[in-house]
Amino acid sequence: MKVVYGLMTQNGDAQELLWDLGFWESEESAKEYLKAEMASSRGITVEPININDAIPIHLEELEEESMVSCSLCGIEYNREDVNMTDYNENVCVNCEPEYRDNPNLHVI
Repeated sequence: MKVVYGLMTQNGDAQELLWDLGFWESEESAKEYLKAEMASSRGITVEPININDAIPIHLEELEEESMVSCSLCGIEYNREDVNMTDYNENVCVNCEPEYRDNPNLHVI
C-alpha cells in the first residue's frame, strides 16, 4: 500500500477526486500546488489516497522476463496472460478453456 495526495472537492454529500490535476507524493507539495495554481478556488482540500502498489518487483526484473511462451500454442504472451501455477504447462488465456476441459491436449 502506498499513500499519495490528491485534491478533493465537496460535491453534494460526497467528496470528488480531481484526478485530472494529478497526484503528489507529499502533502506539502500538494498544498503548494493548490496555493500557487488554484489560489482563487474555494472548497478544494488535499486528502491522502491509499493505492495498491501493483508491481512489487523492480522494473528491470520485469523487462527481462516480460514474455512467456504458451506450451500449447507456442505464442509468446505477457506473464499476466499465461497461467503458470495451476497446470503442469504454461497455458495462455486463449488455450485455457479448452485445456481445462481436456487436460490431455498435446503440448508443442
